[in-house]
Amino acid sequence: MRVVRSFSPMFTVQPFEAKELGNASFVVADPETKQAVVIDAQPFEAKELGNASFVVADPETKQAVVIDAVRDVDQYLTHAEQLGLKVTRAFDTHTHNDFVSGARELKALAGTATDPLQPDEEVTLGSVTIRAMYTPGHTPDHRSYVLVENGTPKALFSGGAVMVGGTARTDLFGPHMAAHLGLESLRTLQVRLRGLPDEVAVYPTHGSGSFCGISGGAGHETTLGQERRTNPYFTTTEVIQFLARILDQHRYPDYYADMGAINTAGAPLLGRHPAPPKKLKADEVAALKEQGAAVIDIRRGRDYDRGHIPGSYSVSLLPGEAFSAWVGWLIARARQIVLVGGSDQQQREAQTQLHRIGFDNIAGALDGGMEAWEASGRPMSEFETATIEDMGRWILSGEEITVVDARDDHEWGSGHVPGAVHMYVPDVPHHADDLPKEAPVAVHCGVGYRAGIAASLLEQAGLTKIIHVNAPYEDWVTRLHLAETIPH
Repeated sequence: MRVVRSFSPMFTVQPFEAKELGNASFVVADPETKQAVVIDAQPFEAKELGNASFVVADPETKQAVVIDAVRDVDQYLTHAEQLGLKVTRAFDTHTHNDFVSGARELKALAGTATDPLQPDEEVTLGSVTIRAMYTPGHTPDHRSYVLVENGTPKALFSGGAVMVGGTARTDLFGPHMAAHLGLESLRTLQVRLRGLPDEVAVYPTHGSGSFCGISGGAGHETTLGQERRTNPYFTTTEVIQFLARILDQHRYPDYYADMGAINTAGAPLLGRHPAPPKKLKADEVAALKEQGAAVIDIRRGRDYDRGHIPGSYSVSLLPGEAFSAWVGWLIARARQIVLVGGSDQQQREAQTQLHRIGFDNIAGALDGGMEAWEASGRPMSEFETATIEDMGRWILSGEEITVVDARDDHEWGSGHVPGAVHMYVPDVPHHADDLPKEAPVAVHCGVGYRAGIAASLLEQAGLTKIIHVNAPYEDWVTRLHLAETIPH
């Protein structure tokens, strides 16, 4: 599908979608002369983070700029080589708390300049200009980048200042800074961006699925006018109401705590093609686990339930799921990691996602998967897999069973199973001892993914009668028509 959207009466932008890659290119064109106006912006998505980075290029001068690069920079360099481009500059919109910046990798591999632009400072990219704009809120140092052609703003690479249907959170620097940065966010939306016209295209780094903010819509493309009309953070202009909205955020992963410092100091360089995870025999995995390594099983939850290494973590590597964020939430950065399950390609993808958040201490992957572990004669654990219907039947028949709801506070507050114990996934290691060990524990979440993680944490805490409810919670109301408890 090809869709043309007007930038202005004189120029249009044409997206070319490669849906199998999740990518699109954008060419600004003059409809009268039928000639391209020198700009190509290619998004690269890191879907597990809910983020996108962008390569902005001038096809005439063959110069390219990367905005908010992730650490695995081969994708940008390959794209540039295919188009005969040179990556001359790399810009970050802010000091990232959710991933390692790839700017240092680009500098080492391609000689890319990484010195930041100060607010209102510009660089020329062929016949267009990229101008830095001070847009604090999400972070104190936040900058957005305005693409200007013939003096007219055409596009805004907004980082977290403007998201599709949202804006990025302001509480990452502690509660003492949250309201202050919330007010800066309000000023950014209502004052600092005021001079940009509605037709400016907006390309946010943070999007749906990012723990850096709650987005009202999917994707990394919108217009400033669309957001001004529909984005609740734009339409809420009263100070207290705005602060109430922007400070009502979901929790964020523990690994965020030191990510800013890592980006400031500079993470170790990985190179363009890091070696794949080392293949480990079952004996080696067992020895590493005994020494304290975290064993992460990347298979689907149902496969994990059928048989897994006792004490391992069930963190499935699934499209669109926050695999790395959950690892970073539950496992200390310095702890060694062993991967279990999946194909060689999936293990490489797991490694890439972990590298993106600075988790480089990957000892290797179990060679031969669970078949090799079983063949070694070592013990395996199993969980019962159940549906929402099963859980409803147990409750209605008065079975002696503990129901654990592993969803977050917002989800719990919108309605939950009567009698359930609320224990958000990251809290399970701290509160699992509160659960009775003599009765079965059925753990559920929104769709089953987080319940699988929580089930593995319950096993680590010593529980043995664990049931993984691997099904959508919405079935409780929409299919079973059962009542919820909603706090008042």
